[in-house]
Amino acid sequence: SRKIFPVFFGSALKVQGVKEFLDGMTLYIENKQYPKEFGAKVFKITREDGNRLVHMKITGGELVAKQTIDNNEKIDRIMQYRGNKYVLLQSVSAGSICSVKGLKNIYAGDNLGIEKQQYMPSLSPYMNYQMILPEKCDYHTMVNQLKQLEEENPQLHMQYNNDNQIITLSLLGKIQIEVLKKMIKDRFLVDVDFSTGYIIYKETIKNVVEGVGHYEPLRHYAEVHLLMEPL
Repeated sequence: SRKIFPVFFGSALKVQGVKEFLDGMTLYIENKQYPKEFGAKVFKITREDGNRLVHMKITGGELVAKQTIDNNEKIDRIMQYRGNKYVLLQSVSAGSICSVKGLKNIYAGDNLGIEKQQYMPSLSPYMNYQMILPEKCDYHTMVNQLKQLEEENPQLHMQYNNDNQIITLSLLGKIQIEVLKKMIKDRFLVDVDFSTGYIIYKETIKNVVEGVGHYEPLRHYAEVHLLMEPL
């Protein structure tokens, strides 16, 4: 009812007020009632020692090791991280966050089981940049490495022209470029650069228009009306 606004003071660094804050969370927040059917939301993809890790929150039911989920993807191992350390679990219930090995075609933003609504990023890039590779850097090797970053961060929009061996990225500006350059340097030991960016132009129609397609061969009949509107 917005009649009370709890305020807590403390310092996590000095471990002051932390217990009081957690006690207040327990006091004021109701426990969520989760459905019995399995559901999960994938929020991140990472790699550790070459292994692909899918991080998710379980939003319904239970996830069990060796279980088969969407698109016949099989869970190999379930882990729960605390910093850089983890414990292996045989199962994890709704409300928990876990990391999973074995899923090859699940990506950040995907929803599993009863969770049907996909996550769509609210920001879209407005600049295009061409990636400039060092002289001795192999184009195809770099493409495969960049695809790892692309699946870890769905907001990286990359285009590959294999004929001309050109890599183009759609980004939000210089800060994202600096972050990406450092990430590529740290992960793949390659110093890349970027060309001067150019604005991504988008076009739309001026007025509403309706197109009609008519089809009537050999006693079959179909007609489609397509309405297009300016955005």
